[in-house]
Amino acid sequence: MQPDLENLKNKVAANRDLVDRITAKLPGFSGYVEKSEMYSADTIIRGFMSDRLKRFKSDIHTLSSDLFKDGKTDVLPEVDSLSLNLEKVTKLCQYADYGSSGSLSKVKVTEEDMNRLLEYDWRLISRLDDTEKLVEDLRKGEGETKAKLRELRDNLRDFERALDDRKNVLLEVL
Repeated sequence: MQPDLENLKNKVAANRDLVDRITAKLPGFSGYVEKSEMYSADTIIRGFMSDRLKRFKSDIHTLSSDLFKDGKTDVLPEVDSLSLNLEKVTKLCQYADYGSSGSLSKVKVTEEDMNRLLEYDWRLISRLDDTEKLVEDLRKGEGETKAKLRELRDNLRDFERALDDRKNVLLEVL
């Protein structure tokens, strides 16, 4: 599913305060306003992904407790390792670079660049849908636990690589 980027941009533009609307009309300032909006959107997107990852970590913690109660202690080291990995990926997501220049950069970011970055972020969010399905399967006890844990671990590694590759997209855009 592709995001409706024009609709998203229109919503952001409609929510500008009066000062931003005025400065967006001034020659030379519109780029700064757009970069500031992109920085804000990036912060919101990373926050959204981090919140989802925190929820997954909470679910894995609950799973760990349930497995312990059921006497299935042989998989607990893998569950603990997965929990630590979720914590690491959450922090990477929360504190991912946007670009040190932020809204003060003199680099012109085109609409096409903004769309490319938004589309990449959309794909990252879509990857979390797969992660959510794996966590749900584990919580419901569907499938063999060790195999599901490995699949979830691999999924998180792929997400971490994609999050790391996001830096390349940023370097292309900025």
